[in-house]
Amino acid sequence: MKLPRRNFAVGIGATGGLLLLIAAATASDVGLSLAATMLASAVVAVAFFNLMFPGSLFFSLALANSIAVYMSIFLFLTESNFAGVSAAAQHAGLLLPLAGFMLGAYLRREAIREIVTERRPATPGDMRTAAMWLLPVVGVAAVTFGVPAFAPSAAAVDIAFVGAMAAVAVLVIATAQQVAIFLLDAGQLFEEFFQRIERLVLPVYAFLTFYSLIVVAFAAIYKIVDTAVPGPHFRMLGEDRAVSFADAFYFSVVTLSTVGYGDILPVSQAVRLIAVVEVVFGVTLLLVGLSEIMSYSREVQARRRTDDGRDKEDGK
Repeated sequence: MKLPRRNFAVGIGATGGLLLLIAAATASDVGLSLAATMLASAVVAVAFFNLMFPGSLFFSLALANSIAVYMSIFLFLTESNFAGVSAAAQHAGLLLPLAGFMLGAYLRREAIREIVTERRPATPGDMRTAAMWLLPVVGVAAVTFGVPAFAPSAAAVDIAFVGAMAAVAVLVIATAQQVAIFLLDAGQLFEEFFQRIERLVLPVYAFLTFYSLIVVAFAAIYKIVDTAVPGPHFRMLGEDRAVSFADAFYFSVVTLSTVGYGDILPVSQAVRLIAVVEVVFGVTLLLVGLSEIMSYSREVQARRRTDDGRDKEDGK
């Protein structure tokens, strides 16, 4: 089973956008050089596996998304456990696990090629078995939380950082085949999830349309009350004042979703009553909307099973 080209392009595009977003968000903290290295290494890794295992779209998509997750975890651990690590050590630490996986995949290329080109549907048991490689990697990451407690010198921080990433690289080299199975299974499950989501586009669109109508209607009511009825009706940042329609719209969204940030507060009884009614509408809409979406999904699945059964009978 292969991922459709359109979905593959969308997945790779979304992953590339995520990597660009991560790089842009962290460039001011880690520097443009490391951000560029992140993007370049991701492109090289995906290109390497596409050349090594051509046609394995599931594998490429799962790998691209896993690299994005890896970059985020790498930045988190670097910031929290290795304050003051040098730029050179950061670059080396970033590349070591990726290079290790590519090396391990190359050494086991025949076995992995067979896995990624002739693959049965993933099962939960497969995922649990394939994910066992994560345990020692998580163990290495957990150990690094003890580094700041020793208050080491700058040189010691660099050594500890590169050593931890080298340990991860060795683990990935040793378990490259299991990592490949895990990535492929994750990609297949991810694709099944999106196939199910695709069936819910129409009911979700209808739900969001009705939801937005309620938001706009109540925003207009808030604005009319604030304009036509003597106030004050709202308190913004500790000050009683009139609200614009944009403020009323924002307050309506926050009220309907029951988030309640507290930056805009209803102070008059009229607005409080309207807010209560909107909350009731919101909760009711959420319950009814979810129920209808699930009912629609079940009906679509039932129709597809019926159509599949008819196709099989016609094939006979």
